[in-house]
Parts: sequence; C-alpha cells; structure tokens
Amino acid sequence: MSKPVNLLVMVHGISPEPHPSAPDDQYEQFWRSLLAADPSLEQQFSQGYIGVSWGRELPQESTPQLIELRPDQCLTRAQNFINQQTSYEKMKASDGGDPNNSLLKWNGQRGIDFPWFTPAVRNLVGQLREDLLIRGVGDAIYYGSRDGELHIRRAVYGQVLSQLDGFWDDPEVRLHVIGHSLGVTITHDFLYGLFAADHRPGYCQQADDADVVRFERWRAKAQTGELQLGSLTSFASQLPLFFMRKQVLVDQLAAGQLLRADAIGLRPAGLGGVAAGMESQVGMPVQWQLFYDVDDLLAFGTRRLYDQQDGIREVQVDTGDSPAGAHAGYWEHPEVVEQTAALLVANAGS
Repeated sequence: MSKPVNLLVMVHGISPEPHPSAPDDQYEQFWRSLLAADPSLEQQFSQGYIGVSWGRELPQESTPQLIELRPDQCLTRAQNFINQQTSYEKMKASDGGDPNNSLLKWNGQRGIDFPWFTPAVRNLVGQLREDLLIRGVGDAIYYGSRDGELHIRRAVYGQVLSQLDGFWDDPEVRLHVIGHSLGVTITHDFLYGLFAADHRPGYCQQADDADVVRFERWRAKAQTGELQLGSLTSFASQLPLFFMRKQVLVDQLAAGQLLRADAIGLRPAGLGGVAAGMESQVGMPVQWQLFYDVDDLLAFGTRRLYDQQDGIREVQVDTGDSPAGAHAGYWEHPEVVEQTAALLVANAGS
C-alpha cells in the first residue's frame, strides 16, 4: 500500500501595514521553525508547502498601474487613500483653513475631553481605527461582500489548485491547511467547498473555467476519500463573525444547533497515529487546532460551535500585549510552532 501524499498550504490574514511585504519570508520562517521542532516533517512533507498571497500589492521595483493589479490587490491602495484622507491627524492639519472642518475645543466645562487624559487614549484609539480597523477589518468587510469574496477566492483557490495538478494520479492525498486571521475563514470556505457533499459551491459559478474544472475534480476525490483533510491549523479565528454572512447558518445557530465538522473534512475516527500531546481527553486524534490570544481583538473562540469537539483543540497563547502585536505574533510563538508541528506529524503518518 502506497503512502499518502501530504500537502501543506499556508494562507495569511489581514494586512494592517500601509506597505505590506510579500508573505513568502513569513511562510519560509514558519516552515523552518516547524522543521526545527520536528525534523521528520521534511520527509513527511517532501513537497514543502504551498504559500498563498491575496489582498496585498506586493513591493516591486516600479509602481504598477492599477490595471496591472488583481482586483483584490487594490485593497492596499484603497485603504491607504482612505486613511490619508480621513485620519484625525489630517483633520487637525486642516483646522482653521477649512470652514467645514470643526474640531472640538477645550473650554474647561464638563462634557468636553480632558486635555491631560485623552491624548494617550486618543492616540491608541486612532491607531486601532486607522490601522487595525481600516486596513484589517476593511479586508474582512471586503471578503464579506459579493465582489470581494469572488476576487479573493479566485486568487487563493486558483493558487492552491494550480499546485495540486501534479498529484492528480496519487490514490491518497492529505491536505494540511494553516490559516491566520481572515485566512482562517478563507481556508474554512475552501474546505467546505471540497468536503460538504450536499453543497453546491458558489466558487463553481464564479471562477475561471480551468479552475472550476480543477475544483470539481478535487471535490469528486474528496467525496471518494482520495482527497482527505490531514489537519487544519487556525490562528486568530474570526469564523464566529463570518457565520453571519449566511442565513442558513444564522437560522441554525439561532436554533442552538452546532455546526457539522465533517462538512470541512473532519472525521471522528481521525487519521493514522497520534503524536504526544495530540490526544483529546477521550483519546481521539485531533485534526483541527485553533490558537487565540485574549488580547487579540480579532481572535474568537470557535471550537464550541461545532460538533465532533473531541477532534478539535483550542489553545490560549500569549502572542503580545497590544491588540495589533497580539494579532501578528502567532507565526513566531514557540508554543504555536511546537503544537502545529506535533499536529502535522500526528496526521501525516501512513
């Protein structure tokens, strides 16, 4: 019996930086950290990993014209322009020269901001609003729209599917997926489209013909068991927010019903052996592992919304003290690296 082919996919999350870099270095550093944690991964994942990029206008020697960018890559310029035009610093700079720009002035009366207290608070709120909200939640709102969902899925799914072509003839392919932030929702949607047998993926009405053919073929393999979910790793899940996109999920949750874990490929029996620390309390193998930091405003508990909770593990970590730092710190956190490596090893065995 031939050994399964293990394929690893990494999908980044929101990009709060005004000039985001390519995620390649982040992926490579994380992969090297995984190998340091467990060198056997190099043999089990002999193909390396598939690194996905979406929503970022990547640095180039010369600035491309808008028409040269993918639609999702226009997010970077759009969000930067919004911040340039609407930041509080911009409004203060035009105070006095624009009669239609009126700022609050201290006059010693109650109900007006206290000047000795608010600067630090205002700076923090302003930074959160302009960096984490406009550039961060802005990405989430974009994906929640019909247009944004279409363009991000085309970018992400297309990159993954094009890398799967060489494994079509393998009788057993195990897909291991790592997603961060909004990437958690994107990877969840990708797996749901593949593994939910009673679901007609919207992607098949949205994508280019070649990718639709690819997706349908791999979806068929998922239904026969030739394509399996090896493991799913999620940093800073925002899934509870995105469940509000679909009325069928709203109705299900309103009725107090848990969501089906098998719809994204989880199976109660698990896969292969179980590495140390990867057993649930009842001894069942874990397939889905989620990490969160309570200081991260964009990380939400998710496990308890699903059935088959014995196959899902949720881990609290301390990735940083500020909301922005906590949200970005998962990729370098030692426990995240160690536990992710253990999960991959546990579910990659023959």
